[in-house]
Amino acid sequence: MLSGRPDVFGYRDSARIYLDEDHLTTMHEQRPDAAIHVIRDRFSLKQIPIVYYNARFGVPPLPVDDAPLAQWRAKDFQAVTEFQLRTRGVKLTGAQREGFARGDWIAIVPAHSDEGTRGSSGQGVVGRALTTALYAHCVRASRVLQMAKFRSEREADPWTRFDFEFRDQLENLELAEVEAKFREVSDDYRAPEVRDHERDVTIEHIRTAGRTAVKSWFKQVPTEIRAQAYVEILCYEQIYGTFSYEAVADRELPIISILRRAQLRALTVHRIGRETARYQVAKGEPVSPGTKTRLANGEEFDLNLWGCFLLSLYGGINATTLYSQFESLTDLFDLAAWFGCFARGDYEELPPEIAVTLANSLSSRPSFAVAEADIDHLEKIYREIGYLADLLVGEESLRGVAQRAIATRTPIAAAPLYYNIVMAPHATHPDDPDAKVDPRFRVGKSQQGINLSVDYERFPQMAKGELLSVRHFRPLLW
Repeated sequence: MLSGRPDVFGYRDSARIYLDEDHLTTMHEQRPDAAIHVIRDRFSLKQIPIVYYNARFGVPPLPVDDAPLAQWRAKDFQAVTEFQLRTRGVKLTGAQREGFARGDWIAIVPAHSDEGTRGSSGQGVVGRALTTALYAHCVRASRVLQMAKFRSEREADPWTRFDFEFRDQLENLELAEVEAKFREVSDDYRAPEVRDHERDVTIEHIRTAGRTAVKSWFKQVPTEIRAQAYVEILCYEQIYGTFSYEAVADRELPIISILRRAQLRALTVHRIGRETARYQVAKGEPVSPGTKTRLANGEEFDLNLWGCFLLSLYGGINATTLYSQFESLTDLFDLAAWFGCFARGDYEELPPEIAVTLANSLSSRPSFAVAEADIDHLEKIYREIGYLADLLVGEESLRGVAQRAIATRTPIAAAPLYYNIVMAPHATHPDDPDAKVDPRFRVGKSQQGINLSVDYERFPQMAKGELLSVRHFRPLLW
């Protein structure tokens, strides 16, 4: 039975690791009163001012009448760390980042005039991040499906020689499949705040914007994404058994659906938040019931708990910024976002607040509170966390990193797990139509160096002067 008490008022288990009394007393004695860094975000997703405080320094003292925080009638205090600010779409300047590390507070205030300069001019910070992730994954999915289709065609007729021209013509077919999934969600989401031109879908979403986004999201160009995809698909059978195009499509296409749905949700909430900031926060008024009703618009098309976990994993944003009904699981979504950042090479350390959630999730009795209807999704999430830990780092290795991070209260570097395969023919480019995995060697895993095992049924008889071409990579697709 999965059970647990939901956290309230921004206190999470991940933040409590800093809040023992002795540590708090020491920290307060060593620092003066914290400063407040105000970010006026005219495109904020928040309808009311929110104050983030560094979890290491404890709860801010309640403001007196003449204190800077007292000017805001509605306040929300949340204990976070720098990584958690990132998953909430809060971008700090260098000075703000240094101040936050000293214990300063970050106050996000929806501006009601054009004084605000933070955020995208069109979609808001969260919407912009999700748009980048969406377009990048559209390119990635089309490349992955193209290479998976090429592999399945080759499996169907192994005697036929396929060339670059045959492989590249498959791109249009798989691009159309990605576009169809993109359009399907676009047609479903009918919130009035999402304008018609934002729901319109063209191939340029993927070809033009996507090619730019994939460089910033994956730090690769589309050709490199295809090469990576082909190498991983080549060794699919050695890890999971018989290759299946349908299995690859079933994993790739839902990612596009989830990211598109969340992006449309972000556009909706962003516009409501902007109007609320302009007409209500400016007057010091609370959020009206009518606005709350509009926030629920399109709810029948929104994400469930499993979808929110995948949103955080592939979108790099804590899903509770858009789906507040899962507020008690915010730590779980932070963990998912960390896995996604780590897989892309964006974040190599395991922060202690993430380590606490990871240790809880990998335990025999994890405790997160959910509605009874969400229990199946939560159990699926726990299985996925175990899978990701084993895939990206190795579960036992990651457990050790988590224990050190919790014990020392500092981020600890996690050594990524690399996969190694022998390519044949020697010196073949990874996405060459003639490339294949040398059947004499099995896929190897290692945190450092090369670790390959031999298929003793086909013990390698290497010819004199023969060279091995070893492909060394971190997985993105599995």
